[in-house]
Amino acid sequence: MTMILPVLMGAIGAPAATGAAASGISAASLLSGVATVGGVLASIGAGNAQARSLDAQAAATRMEAENERVTSLQRSTAMKRELARILGENDVSYAAAGIDLGSGVAQEARGAAETRAAQEISIDRSMSDARRGMLRASAATYRRMARQARTTGFMNAAGTLAGAL
Repeated sequence: MTMILPVLMGAIGAPAATGAAASGISAASLLSGVATVGGVLASIGAGNAQARSLDAQAAATRMEAENERVTSLQRSTAMKRELARILGENDVSYAAAGIDLGSGVAQEARGAAETRAAQEISIDRSMSDARRGMLRASAATYRRMARQARTTGFMNAAGTLAGAL
């Protein structure tokens, strides 16, 4: 049985080698084909690698936008706490001076402080919304560039393949 396998392999291999030589396939053309396949795979791989990098940048930018939202909420909360502290100190000062807190100067000061705080909070939110919008736009741009990188990789691969034909 061990003698049968080498004889069978020799019988199958000889016609296959003769067929390849008879069809005009040379070692050079075979190597050229392998190089073409390698070039195609390299083009696709390069496009995908660049796309992964851009996708990672998009994800980091989305995270930065979310961090901006959280930071904005923290700033807003801090401003409200500061307003409450100032209003409390003013109330204590006016009460110690014997001024009625529900009318006159005390009421006007309270209203002015609340208005200023509301304006500052509104401005901060607007600026935060603008920053978040820019970050979301950047993330969308990175995602679009990633799609383009993938497409470019495939187009380069198609060009390599077409050039080999």
